[in-house]
Amino acid sequence: MNTQTRSPAVSRWWILFLVHLSVLAFALNLQMVPPLLPKLISEIGLTHTQVGVLMGLFTLPGIFLAIPGGRVSDTIGPRSVALWSLALLTVGALLMVPLHPGFLYLGRLCSGIGGGVLVVVAPQIIARTFHGRELGMAMGIFNTAVPIGTIAAFNLLGFFGGRFGIPVVFMATASFSLVAMTAFFLTYADPQQGSMQAPVAGKEKLPPLGGAIWLISLVWVLFNISILAYFTYAIDYFTGGGMVDSAARFLGSLPMILSIFLTPVAGFAMHRYGLRWSLPIVGCVVASAAILLILTPDHTMIIVWSLLLGIGISMVPPAVFTIIGEVVPPARAGAAFGLMTTIFNLGIFFGIPLIGHVRDLTSSYRVSFILMSIIMGMGAVVAALATRVVSK
Repeated sequence: MNTQTRSPAVSRWWILFLVHLSVLAFALNLQMVPPLLPKLISEIGLTHTQVGVLMGLFTLPGIFLAIPGGRVSDTIGPRSVALWSLALLTVGALLMVPLHPGFLYLGRLCSGIGGGVLVVVAPQIIARTFHGRELGMAMGIFNTAVPIGTIAAFNLLGFFGGRFGIPVVFMATASFSLVAMTAFFLTYADPQQGSMQAPVAGKEKLPPLGGAIWLISLVWVLFNISILAYFTYAIDYFTGGGMVDSAARFLGSLPMILSIFLTPVAGFAMHRYGLRWSLPIVGCVVASAAILLILTPDHTMIIVWSLLLGIGISMVPPAVFTIIGEVVPPARAGAAFGLMTTIFNLGIFFGIPLIGHVRDLTSSYRVSFILMSIIMGMGAVVAALATRVVSK
């Protein structure tokens, strides 16, 4: 189907659907490890540190490939880059089926190559497709893909792993990635517009945002180190406290369930009320407090604190992606998102294994959760600093 033959309204929202489906495949691949954590430890013999390495390996390739991937996408268009990324996600999940630690690491590395580039191309497509007031709403909808994928991973993939075994989870994830790749191949074509033309080499700076591009990238990585570490280890924390597996998986995904509904609201509020940097500041503060409160002995309040965490994390992603999408010229969107993704991947690669290592050293999640809270709070501090840089 040629995207240029449809009406502009249908074309825009259909492209948003395709991008959302592709990022959902990314999220399933990223988050299929946490719900399997107890089985990976008991059946394969991995440590908490090694599980953290599995999560970190997914982000390792993006450290080196995000910026080049963004530049290639700026030059040749995002379609080919997105298709190769989805193909690598599919192959990576299949490589993990034998369950040997070497294949687990290799599969995560392969998937990480695809995922590291896909998360650059996806927001680039949105930024080139939507403009003005629609951009904030589109970014809000776009940013529900990871929460939905996390919920599906924690509950559906966790159920499949317990009922049918770990290999079935890997095959199911690969199948979904294949479906997304097929849909993208059949229905998306790069628009032949001026915004798709390659930038003139040496004439245009990467992101014309000065120090703010680095600060918003730092906010993004601090936010994600904290929240991805939480989602990696939350199920194990709850089951270790005596909670049954199904309840632990639901409670671990509860913040994401709420964020599905609140993230588009945050995207709308940015344009309706002129909110920008205030959302990351407030969101990080609320999320930081919620992570600490989940450690309190009163387990009857865990659902409340989990909902509070969901409120906090819903504010940050649409603000970050919209700010970059608005200030970077469309022809440089790939490079800008590539820079942000590189910083993100670098932090995740080292951050999550470190938090897992703290759990191994202390035999308790208390210090690890306190560390997550501190890192999230640092995100609020950097966002506050960014407001001063932008206002100058």
